[in-house]
Amino acid sequence: MKSAASPMTAAPAKRRRLSTQEREEQILAGAVAFFAEHGLEAQTRDLAKAIGITHPLLFHYFPTKQALIDRVYERVYLGRWKHEWEQWVVDPSMPFEARLCRFYCDYARMALTRDWVRILLFSGLKDGYIPHRYLGVLRERIFPLIVRETRAYLGFAPRPEPTDAELEHLWGLHGGIFHLGVRIRVYHEPEPADLDAVVHQRVHAFIVSAGAIFLP
Repeated sequence: MKSAASPMTAAPAKRRRLSTQEREEQILAGAVAFFAEHGLEAQTRDLAKAIGITHPLLFHYFPTKQALIDRVYERVYLGRWKHEWEQWVVDPSMPFEARLCRFYCDYARMALTRDWVRILLFSGLKDGYIPHRYLGVLRERIFPLIVRETRAYLGFAPRPEPTDAELEHLWGLHGGIFHLGVRIRVYHEPEPADLDAVVHQRVHAFIVSAGAIFLP
């Protein structure tokens, strides 16, 4: 007796070949997640395996590890920089404390993400390459504006350059907000229930105590 014919099994679906742009995006997104988890000293061979591609293919798109790290920096830090932040800090239509809170509340939500915090720290422990570049952006684009507007709020004449004391006072505010990200993304502490309220408190403390630092 002949057995019934077995039903035809469907042929496996063909995997779609990624375009050059899609493959590069796959590698870059995978590198951001991989470096945030394992640090910048992790091996690119392990990165390729985590992404699901061959090691030679990774180097076809990024000929050196440094080239890949440069693109990660551009994606995570420069790519998320908002030019309107600089406008908010100097916006004359808002009180100074309100515009500083507006900037830091928005900045905190972006800067407290997992990849932002962890890659910055990993790079600092490795060679300081990414922190050196990114902190240069802060010193050039944001810090002089905040110092200038703080002096104007206090009724003091502007200076050609911020003093060391003024910058250290500002680092107390900026570093305190960044450390929220360290607590959350590195120490695995819970995020504050009201992040905006925490930022407002720190901005207010910065302004109240600035009078003793930003001398006329």
